Amino acid sequence: MLFNYTIDGFENIQHQDYFSLEKITCKLMSLYRSYGYHQISTPTFETYDLYVHEDSIPSDDLFKLVNHQGKVLVLKPDATLPITRMAAMNHPHSDEIIKYSYQSNIYRNFSSPEMIKKEITQIGIEYFGNNSPECDGEVIALAILSLLENGIADVHIDLGHVGFTNYLFDELDLSETERETLFRYIENKNIGDIAAYLSGLDMAADKKDIILKLPTLYGQPKNVLKEMKTLCINTKMEWVVEQIAEIYHHLEVIGLAKYVIFDLGFTNQMNYYTDINFKGYISNCGEPVISGGRYNNLSEKFGIPRPACGFAIDLLKVIDYMEEENLLPQDDQTRTIIFYAADDKARAYQFAQKLRANHVMAEVFIIKSAWDDHLRSLQKNQLYKNAKIYFLSEGQFFAEKNGEFQPLDSLEIESEVN
Repeated sequence: MLFNYTIDGFENIQHQDYFSLEKITCKLMSLYRSYGYHQISTPTFETYDLYVHEDSIPSDDLFKLVNHQGKVLVLKPDATLPITRMAAMNHPHSDEIIKYSYQSNIYRNFSSPEMIKKEITQIGIEYFGNNSPECDGEVIALAILSLLENGIADVHIDLGHVGFTNYLFDELDLSETERETLFRYIENKNIGDIAAYLSGLDMAADKKDIILKLPTLYGQPKNVLKEMKTLCINTKMEWVVEQIAEIYHHLEVIGLAKYVIFDLGFTNQMNYYTDINFKGYISNCGEPVISGGRYNNLSEKFGIPRPACGFAIDLLKVIDYMEEENLLPQDDQTRTIIFYAADDKARAYQFAQKLRANHVMAEVFIIKSAWDDHLRSLQKNQLYKNAKIYFLSEGQFFAEKNGEFQPLDSLEIESEVN
């Protein structure tokens, strides 16, 4: 009897998907390395204290446990925070340039029924110590290239800036509750709800008109920039327009601007973002596969003031899409199987070693039953699809052909690896 010991929200990764995962990870790490990013890793467990004061991740969404010393730990719910800690510990000079890449699993005990996955496989980069539009442009460019270089052509980035709306709300002296409510309505682009809510606030009509236009700041960047300029009521909002225009210009210069759409109405669950934030989408996927942005204040939590920008890719979402579109790298390496009689063990293992030395996968099994039985057993096994199967008996190799086992010249077999 088979028992179901699986846990909702956690997935097994089968051999073909794992092969694809490793190939894609290797390709992306090579891409990031070519831009100067150093691969690092942080622990699976983190101290609960690291997250207890972070309101971006609700406490109920954390997997908690207590170690033998009575210290509360959590399964890592986010990659950026521990990487920022690592950068602060290992590079105490705030003006240092630090570029990290990583591949990690994160864990969220989502209470929402729509959020089923609780273990998320991420790959991404974090760029510390550079507060320029060129830094933001490089991070966004690498997010785009991460998909393009895996054969995914229908890519677009929704690029926003949390400062534009925040600087507007600062000018209006809104309460936290009022800000949160308006942010939610703006992100949902529900102009009717925004208008109804604003009708109950003591606010000048021209300011209400500006807020009502925020959800419409979506679309082609140059058109959105023109509209943004008309809505600025202070120098900080004007600065945002200048910054996001420079980032877009950088993407134009390097030939990737066509993948970017502006959306000044969306927010991000990780509310440590201070400036730009963005989400990456691919066709036929309703949810983003990439999430990123600038978080200039996070490093101060560890005593080192340092600007930073980065992104994370949900690798398994990308693999699901690539599988549907037949874009996954396939494990088509030649595999050779040798069944041997007991007296031919030494020759079988020697030959298998020669195959492996020439980068051919080779497996050896002792003959325990009729050759037909061994052959049928392997042919039914998906793991041995397209394998070359040989039998070695009394110093002679045999292979099945047209229902019969015919002797082969062993030298011909050996020539396959020469």
